[in-house]
Amino acid sequence: MELCEGGELLDRILSRGGKYTEDDAKAVMIQILNVVAFCHLQGVVHRDLKPENFLFTSKEESAQLKAIDFGLSDL
Repeated sequence: MELCEGGELLDRILSRGGKYTEDDAKAVMIQILNVVAFCHLQGVVHRDLKPENFLFTSKEESAQLKAIDFGLSDL
């Protein structure tokens, strides 16, 4: 299992007062959509996508997102 020290996406959203610039939101959404596309190419459906199920690898603003909690996923 990989250590992700950056915390949940939800916590980062809340720490910004729920406000993202368009460019910051775009960067996050591109990562989320890339994860979903990769899963779908592998034949996996996550079925529980929400900000709590994405973790940042570090506390840096440019940190990579990782999807977690595949407990409800299906092939």
